[in-house]
Amino acid sequence: MSAADPELVRLLILELSRHLPALEATPPVAEASGRALHALKGSAGLAGELELSAVLQRLERRLREGDTSAVREAASVVHTAIARLSSGQRAIGSSWPEPPPDLAAVTLDAPVRAQYAAEINDRLAQIDEALASTGDPVDAAAHAYRHLHTMKGAASAVGDEPMGWFCHGLEERLKVATTRDAAAAALAEVGRWRAILGALLDDPEGALRALGGQRARGIAPPNPRPTQRPLDDEGRAADDATIRVSTTSVDRLLDRLVAIGLARERIAASVDASRGHGARMRRLRADLSEALRLIGPPRPWGAPAAALARVSRAAQELGALSDHLEQAAGDMRGGDHLLRDGVGDAKRELTAMRQTPLRSMFQRVAAAAMAEARRSDREIEVRTLGADETIDRRLAELLVEPCLQIARNAVAHGIEPPAVRASLGKPRTGTIVLAARRIGPRFRLTIADDGAGVDVAAVRRRAVDAGAVAPAIAEAADDDTLLALLFLPGFSTRATSDFLAGRGLGLDIALVMVQRLGGAVRLSSRHGEGFSAWLEVPIETGLACVVWVTAAGSEYALPVAHTRRVIARRDAPERLPHLAACIEARASADAPLCLELQVEPDDVDGARAASVRVGVDAVGATEEVLIRPLTPLVASMGPYTGAVLKEDGSLRLVVDVVALAPRARALGARRA
Repeated sequence: MSAADPELVRLLILELSRHLPALEATPPVAEASGRALHALKGSAGLAGELELSAVLQRLERRLREGDTSAVREAASVVHTAIARLSSGQRAIGSSWPEPPPDLAAVTLDAPVRAQYAAEINDRLAQIDEALASTGDPVDAAAHAYRHLHTMKGAASAVGDEPMGWFCHGLEERLKVATTRDAAAAALAEVGRWRAILGALLDDPEGALRALGGQRARGIAPPNPRPTQRPLDDEGRAADDATIRVSTTSVDRLLDRLVAIGLARERIAASVDASRGHGARMRRLRADLSEALRLIGPPRPWGAPAAALARVSRAAQELGALSDHLEQAAGDMRGGDHLLRDGVGDAKRELTAMRQTPLRSMFQRVAAAAMAEARRSDREIEVRTLGADETIDRRLAELLVEPCLQIARNAVAHGIEPPAVRASLGKPRTGTIVLAARRIGPRFRLTIADDGAGVDVAAVRRRAVDAGAVAPAIAEAADDDTLLALLFLPGFSTRATSDFLAGRGLGLDIALVMVQRLGGAVRLSSRHGEGFSAWLEVPIETGLACVVWVTAAGSEYALPVAHTRRVIARRDAPERLPHLAACIEARASADAPLCLELQVEPDDVDGARAASVRVGVDAVGATEEVLIRPLTPLVASMGPYTGAVLKEDGSLRLVVDVVALAPRARALGARRA
């Protein structure tokens, strides 16, 4: 039932009825319809029907942009609103957090999106601080409210309607946070929906699908990720003494350095050509000198003295010119070395500017987990491993959201209350481990807890009841397959939902965010002992030393860090998978060379074999190159981790040895 003033509701019904004919006119008149929508939008807001006002505002915006179908939809909305208000209901049936059916994501211009994203990320960091605060919850709620209000205003300014709508819904819940208990409850709700705020910025369409409860199996193509706010080495916002440089600017500088490097290589080629011309001229001079010797001194009956003099002068000039060319080539060679060293140093320094230790990200995730534990009466400690590992700043910022969501899920779903843990013989305090590790060209983040884990049998029953899989398939599926069902939008092991836990809004959002980075999420559970999630993403960019190899006519780059040795075919095993077959699953002839690749032990499956062997047709030189990121489409086509721009402008793919190893082992076993 509507809680609005009955007189305001009556007046609103009259106003809606008065403007309805303008919206039903045939043909529609854009100007009259626009005036009607503008008036009704304000009237609905004054009457307290904020959802109706927001819907009318979106329809008005569409009409201004030339979408005449908005008039017909507006007439339908007004008809429905009159009927619902007349029966004592709210004008709009849907209620937050269920998104209105007309709410859609918009595409922003790149410069506007960069500034907007930086502002939203700053405010999200402030909200995280409020959620992790141990002080008065009323003050923390007021702090969060101010930043949500700023986010709503920024969203309205750029036309990001989904973000503005969602922030408004959270604002309404924080408005009533005037007592400690109410403020604590409001902060708990903000914390539960914190992942959605981040997802609305990164992937608004995916966030709206998750909120709407659609069981979408596909993943929409990602929008370009906006520039993130720069952080110092401790993860804090840069102070007044620090120059704030966007990662986009650093990327442009790196691209220009690559262009300078290509120009340097062309200069080096010219130097070599000049040196060759000088040597050739010196040989010509020697030939002329020998010819003069054979001719001998001038004689009255022999060669004319003037001709011999001219040949002698030509030989001297050729000698002087060749000396000048060789000297110029030497000077250019010295400049080439200086330019090469300068470009290399600048690349390394710019690449280092993009790096940041993971300690700051771990601190944010740990603070969020501790705050969630306080709200849910759990006791936890957070341990970190590999916090000093450095990672690209932009990649670190993109990984914050999925890590926050998984860590909060570890508390909400995994860690038992202290009394329950004590009755099970566990320590009253649960443990959450955050670990980071670099594995060749990939980065692995681990979030593990020692809580209740996941009952795979319960997942199987829930999957069958929900219609996610057929009963026969569910019975035959192994544990890994069943755990992967937790990624389905809306799927949960709980029959009821309490905002986040049980709604299935956690792991699916985390998976989408990681997959947009070209990575993957893997799960492992020990029922009654704990649950672990591994996030693996390729390292986006940076300088790396690679070795060039040729397989089936294609050239690939392999990280030198993974390359152990080259073996002659006669010394290699008889059954050897070809690199081309491992990449494209095609038949290939026996390779003349065997490349032994180092693969580090895997934390999930235990220690793997120390190395794998693949056949290649040729092995070229090693080179330090700038590895560029791949689009998700290219990354999904094979075991690739990046691309290298060659001096002729062509691209070569960098092979991900960690992803290649299982394919090589499988093909080797099949051939054996």
